[in-house]
Amino acid sequence: MTPQIIVALILGLAVLIGGVRLLLWHRASGAQASPLRTSLLLLLQPIAAGLLYMALFPPGTADSASSLRTTTAHASQLAAAGGSPLILLPEAPAIGGGEAVPDLATALRRHPGVTSLTILGDGLGPRDIDAARGLAVHFDPPPLHPGILHLAPPPAVAPGARFTVGVTLTGLPNATAELIDPAGRVTDSGAPDKGGHVLLAGTARAAGATAFTLRVRRDRRLIEQADVPIWVADNSRPKLLILAGAPGAEVKYLRRWAIDAGYDVTTQMSAGGGITLGDAPVALDAASLRRFDAAIVDDRSWAGSRGALLAAARGGMGLILRPGGPIDGATRSQWQALGFGLSGPGGVAPLVLPKIDAEAVARTRQGIGSEEVPVDIATTDDYLPDVSRLGLTPGGNDAVPLLRDAGGATLGAWRALGAGRVALFTGINSYGLTLTGRRDLYGDWWSTLLDTVARPAPGSRALTDTGWVGQRMTLCGLTGEAQVDAQARMLPVNGCGGYWPTQAGWHMLRSKAAASAFYVQPAGALPTMRAARDRQAMALLSAGEAKQASAALPGQSGTAWLWWLGWLAVSALLWWLERSRIGRRAFSPETATPSLATDASQS
Repeated sequence: MTPQIIVALILGLAVLIGGVRLLLWHRASGAQASPLRTSLLLLLQPIAAGLLYMALFPPGTADSASSLRTTTAHASQLAAAGGSPLILLPEAPAIGGGEAVPDLATALRRHPGVTSLTILGDGLGPRDIDAARGLAVHFDPPPLHPGILHLAPPPAVAPGARFTVGVTLTGLPNATAELIDPAGRVTDSGAPDKGGHVLLAGTARAAGATAFTLRVRRDRRLIEQADVPIWVADNSRPKLLILAGAPGAEVKYLRRWAIDAGYDVTTQMSAGGGITLGDAPVALDAASLRRFDAAIVDDRSWAGSRGALLAAARGGMGLILRPGGPIDGATRSQWQALGFGLSGPGGVAPLVLPKIDAEAVARTRQGIGSEEVPVDIATTDDYLPDVSRLGLTPGGNDAVPLLRDAGGATLGAWRALGAGRVALFTGINSYGLTLTGRRDLYGDWWSTLLDTVARPAPGSRALTDTGWVGQRMTLCGLTGEAQVDAQARMLPVNGCGGYWPTQAGWHMLRSKAAASAFYVQPAGALPTMRAARDRQAMALLSAGEAKQASAALPGQSGTAWLWWLGWLAVSALLWWLERSRIGRRAFSPETATPSLATDASQS
């Protein structure tokens, strides 16, 4: 119940009580009070109460409107035609006859009687969404312009690791998306599918903040270009243990790839007769395995170290199991006991690889440091690498599929094990990909496996929410006072705070919990994506009940002093009339009761 209703009820009750009292007095006084006097007293009481209510809650100004037309970005120039007032927000084009305001809240303060809004253009942004709540909002979104509908940069990546950028295009069925590194080289390109989705891959370089470039072309004409922020985390190199029952090419190429991807690799291979090759021997016990973040173990090494590896996995270490060939029944039973349902005939089965053309193979590059190393062999689709898979498909109720080949067969799955994760990879001789122009696929497989199961490393992280210069951003996950770039301070509410960026580029958010980096796009970047975001926010904005005109904001209501003067005049007239003898007849002992005679004599 609003204060206006409470005050109205109190005043109405007071008028009712006063009227009843006056009627009872008139009935008891008999012919002493004339009906005209009593009628005036009854009439002046509700008038005084009404004037008092209007003085406490004055109505809005006479020129206030109940509806406003609000123009936003890309509003039509024909919006000036219409009856209701036209409001021009800062991002709206210059339209004659409109009232320019810095934000929607200012417009509502200038027009306190507004109950509905008609939004023209792309829709309200984060600055004005909250001000529109409680009003009836009418919004007919225009068609989106062709361009980048959504851009999904990767989270923090390790130095040397490959990453994937997700892009969604709209209105560009025959376009080509290219990902360009800071040196100006194209790292990947692709055409959108039926839904407009494209996945582009790149390789991170040195630790720190950088930005790749996304370029969209159609018919050799540039359609749109945007920055893709990449945060290369400067964390300690994750420690990886590779255990193999015998030396082989798979271990050689896996070790080489892991070092390039930023792992601190320890390799241990058995040569038979108690001879161990590789790095310094590692004791396979709880104390030694605790310092590793992940371990890759083949089926030959699994049998002798199963207990220690499972204990380390339950403690948080990531564990990846791989076959070197067909496995025996004991290994199959042990892997099934981990929660992986292995179905299939067993043995070795062919693995279906995605087809590529000669141009894509020739363009494949693997970054090592700051150099570009070409592929070993540039071949066409007719020559496929000799890569196979175990004839058993990992599954199970608790297992999550992770990798699939081009034929849909599951190559890898993972499940939780205590505080860690264990994954099963069924690929055999995957190193063959690096020899036949598919080094990118080889890196994708193993980086996906390790990123999924490895123990998470502490350190700074990157926020992937997109922000624009001049628009409010909501930064969450904060504990206590936070600071942006050692300049702007914010006091978060429920773990979130607002920030208005004034410069494009990387910014650092620091709070008591951790440090986070986020990227701010220029004000004119990604216009289609920005319009789609505003349209989605408008769709979520419910059309509530219109505000009452009498509930105008303080300082913007009608003139109150006139109502106070009117109430004071009526109250004075009522006070004088109640105490005057006008309308009272002379006292007559024959018609008066004893009590009234006593009152008359006293008066």
